[in-house]
Parts: sequence; structure tokens; C-alpha cells
Amino acid sequence: MNGLPQPLMSYSPAGGCACKVPQSVIEQVTAFVGGGGGDGRLLVGLDAPDDAAVYALDDHRALVVTLDFLTPVVNDVYDWGRIAAANALSDVYAMGGRPLLALNILGCPREFPQEMLQRLLAGGMDSVTRASAVLAGGHSIVDASPKYGLAVVGEVERDRIITKGGGRVGDVLVLTKALGVGVVSTAIKRGVASEADIGRATRSMVRLNAEAARVARDFGVRGGTDVTGYGLIGHLHEMAAGAGVGARIHRDCMPVFEGVRDLLRQGCAPDGSVRTLDNALAAGWLDPGDADRDSQILFADAQTSGGLLLSVAREDADALVAALHAAGERDAAIVGEFVPGAAGAIAI
Repeated sequence: MNGLPQPLMSYSPAGGCACKVPQSVIEQVTAFVGGGGGDGRLLVGLDAPDDAAVYALDDHRALVVTLDFLTPVVNDVYDWGRIAAANALSDVYAMGGRPLLALNILGCPREFPQEMLQRLLAGGMDSVTRASAVLAGGHSIVDASPKYGLAVVGEVERDRIITKGGGRVGDVLVLTKALGVGVVSTAIKRGVASEADIGRATRSMVRLNAEAARVARDFGVRGGTDVTGYGLIGHLHEMAAGAGVGARIHRDCMPVFEGVRDLLRQGCAPDGSVRTLDNALAAGWLDPGDADRDSQILFADAQTSGGLLLSVAREDADALVAALHAAGERDAAIVGEFVPGAAGAIAI
């Protein structure tokens, strides 16, 4: 119980990246923000929204700057710290970069014991240390709903930047981690997740995307993102829209955690995932084909510290997957392709 009178996840209405503001709302409000005021050193901003901002230092190097924080996704506070930090670091990896420096972002209720907060921050430190980065301070507030994450600065070679819109028609889509952590998190909150379910999801979420990003750089991947709160379809929609192409998902090739479909049958679909799916269907950019409702929800499942979704030339796809497997990403698989069609449209 982490010294609390009730489970950690009971303090949050939505766990992990399922707490994100709906994708349709974000698309509308960020349209008013602008993309850097015409500063040519901002290589990636909000003109074409991506996983992090990229700011040129010189002709060869650039900074990658991001922040991410989230509500609890598991009941173990140390694991929550590791997961939240890994999730924030992932935005740098998704751009093809390497983390350098991180700052804590913390909001916690007054009743949280000091020992628990120390365990939370120690978990974050664990992930930052494994990323070979430096954790240097941060900021905290009192908040009724606990939140934790990082602001992260990284570096990337300008000729190796990976962007959401970097794919092209004919590219194959490779996903590096299995889907289902949003469902498991919901099951934890409802008290129906088994220790095996929790273990599988936790091991995936604490694993950094560092090796996946290294392999992507080695193969010269130019299009990619990490799959987080808007699920596979939400983040693929952003990639396809940025590239001006359509996308096709191979339903039967999708890596999914063991036991997740059973949890869905028990009603453990995250509200945020269902909202993402229903918004996609209502907007008309998702054609579900003959996929059943549970499969559709899985493809919209809100991932926390999810895998990278990479766009790679077809002739390199098998070798890329083999290299990912050799690097420890055993669930990596080809899950779809970019096709001619309306920008951002997805067919299952």
C-alpha cells in the first residue's frame, strides 16, 4: 500500500497516459499556439506537431527538448517512478536522440508520506541513470491527484532526426513493444489483474526505448513516434497525416500481451482508449473493417511508456525487426504499411 490508506491508483481518475487530454481537443487548441515565431533554429515545433521540440545548435547538432508527466499506472510507487521517467525519456528516443539532462515534475497530495515520495523519486532516478543522463532537481506542488514525470533535454545529429511525418508510401510499419498496458492498468485499478499481468506490463513500461532508437538510427529511419496515450491508431494517424499518406494495419500481426483479451472481456477497457476509438470512428479517418470491438479497443489502447512505431523502407523491414530482436525487443513486429490515400486515414 506504500504507506497509504488506499491503493496508489485510487488517487487518480485515469492511470498513466490514459489521463491525456483528448487528441481532438489538443489538435484544435494547439493550432493557435504557433510554431516558434519564425526562428529558423527551431527545426521541429508545433507547425508540424511531433514528440519533442528540436532546436539547432550548429550545422550538425541539435537539442531535443520535451516534458511529460502522468498519474499512477501501477500501485507500486517505485515502479511508477521508473515508468513515468521512462515514458518522458521516450520522447527523446522517438526523435532519434539521446537524453542528456532531466528535471523532476511532481504533484502530490498532502497526506503522501515522505518515505513514499523518496521511493517515487528513486524510481525516476533509476530510469534516468539507465539512460546515462543526469537528473538535476525539478519542481513540486501540492495536488489532490498525484502526478510525476520529467522535463528532458537531449541531443540529436541533425541528419538523423526522426519525425512523425518522415514516412512515405510503400514504407512498412514496425512496432517495437506489445500493446495492452492500458488495459492492464485499468485491471489493476479494478483489482482484477493477476501478478503475471502486472509483471508483464511493468517490465515493458520500465524498459527504455534506447536500444530501439539506436537500431532505428543505424537503419537510417526517418519516420517514427512512440505509442502512448492516444494508442496505436491515434499516433499512427498523426504519422500518416504528417506524411500526407494513408495507412493500413495488419490486424493479425499485432503483438499483444498475454491475458489482455481476457481482461477486456471482463470490462477493463480504459475510458480514454474507448474515447480515442469512438472519436476516430466518428471523424471518419478509421475504417475498422471486420475487426471486432475488442481488437479495435486494443489498437486504441492508451499505452504508457509504449514502444516506438517506425516507418522503414520495405526492403529493410525484415533486417530491422531482426536487429530489434537481437537488441532485446522480442515483441517487435511488422504491423502495417503506408499506402496511397487520404492523409491520416487508417484501415484495419
